[in-house]
Amino acid sequence: MPFADDARLSGALGSFLQTTYGRRGGVVGSAGLDAYALSRRTRSIADAARRPPANGARYASGDTGRAMAHAAGLVTSGLGVRAIAIDAGGWDHHIGLRWNVASRIEELATNLAAFFTDLGPAADRVTLVTMSEFGRRLRENGANGVDHGYGSCVLLMGAGVKGGRVHARWPGLGTEQQVDGDLAVTTDYRDVVAEVLRSRFPEVDVSGVFPGLVQRPLGVMA
Repeated sequence: MPFADDARLSGALGSFLQTTYGRRGGVVGSAGLDAYALSRRTRSIADAARRPPANGARYASGDTGRAMAHAAGLVTSGLGVRAIAIDAGGWDHHIGLRWNVASRIEELATNLAAFFTDLGPAADRVTLVTMSEFGRRLRENGANGVDHGYGSCVLLMGAGVKGGRVHARWPGLGTEQQVDGDLAVTTDYRDVVAEVLRSRFPEVDVSGVFPGLVQRPLGVMA
């Protein structure tokens, strides 16, 4: 039986850990007390993440859908979550781009729509950012796919976003407009994220997040 399910045992163990780490002091003692405090919150965190989707939200089956449903539960739980990162795999289309990318886009769209439906009124305080670690090449490879390239895109949704528009300078697809056969990069992703941070977390020192960045305003946030 887990300690948390036995009130007497849980209380005794908690008292022992607090006393031990309190007496130890220093970095180790402080870290131990912090870890114990976090462990006491794990049950409520786990319950919030596992709660069923609300407001009729229907996520796509798979890891990404489950992760986004868990994220919505954490946001609406009142636990104080400020930022959540989710990895969505399946986009490395070296093989069979035509049949593979359509299903990935449909899955992403379904999950994004379900996420904001699930949030309900909490959606008014949530900003979502999607991005890829790299783009794709313009020319198809020998396996009906595309390899790693330069230019990509970032999608913003939710609170504070100036939506319904494309914030970019299209570089063109002409041979002379490409960079090593790839779509040219015209916007630094750090400018996008920095603008989101400044808007949603004004107390955060962006220079500490992106050292040396000379930010170019993009106007993506209200």
